Amino acid sequence: MSAQKTYTIRCPKCGHAQKVELYDSINVAQQPELKTALFENRLNRVLCESCEASFRIDKPLLYHDADRNILIHWMPDTAVSREEILDEFDRSMDELRKALPEDMEPPRVRLVFTRAELVELVFIMEAGMEERVVEYIKYTIHTQNMNRVPPADKHLLLNVQDSTAEELLFAVQNAATFELEEVLRYPRAAYQSVREMYRKNPDEFTELFPGPYISARAALMDENRENDEE
Repeated sequence: MSAQKTYTIRCPKCGHAQKVELYDSINVAQQPELKTALFENRLNRVLCESCEASFRIDKPLLYHDADRNILIHWMPDTAVSREEILDEFDRSMDELRKALPEDMEPPRVRLVFTRAELVELVFIMEAGMEERVVEYIKYTIHTQNMNRVPPADKHLLLNVQDSTAEELLFAVQNAATFELEEVLRYPRAAYQSVREMYRKNPDEFTELFPGPYISARAALMDENRENDEE
């Protein structure tokens, strides 16, 4: 079941406060129209009663697709740090494990921090691709093109829909303006080779991207911070 809750929201344009119904979770297997609303940037969008400004509320959202066994928690890092979010996520998962019977494995919940990451991950999982393999490829693209796509300034987003049987398309997004600046092409045959590496030795990939937040950009920025501190 999808879940909604009433929130008091203040318009960012005129300051008017109003009560609105926002989704805390969506079950797209039961309500596929909510998936469409998410992808079309209409989910949790508010129309101000006073000035008629339209704006999106970015808040924690659980995306659930029971038919495809997809469970993703979007926790925007606009109010608190990512470290605090990760700590809270770990505590929530610990509580879930304790609440489940001992012989039952808890569901695997992915974690993302932005709407773009959520949409990208849904497409990746629906396509049957390995998320750690995709992030490993992003890691490689960043490290081999630091001047062109520095991780501090650029996001890499896999465009699953427009990728072909011959190549994967990665959109380069400006981290400050969110504008899409160019498209980088990566041979799908190379993806298949990396996927075979992952299947033979998943520990190497898990060590690089332990989760629950799996991100090449975050891993590289953490490495850069550690190098700066040394």
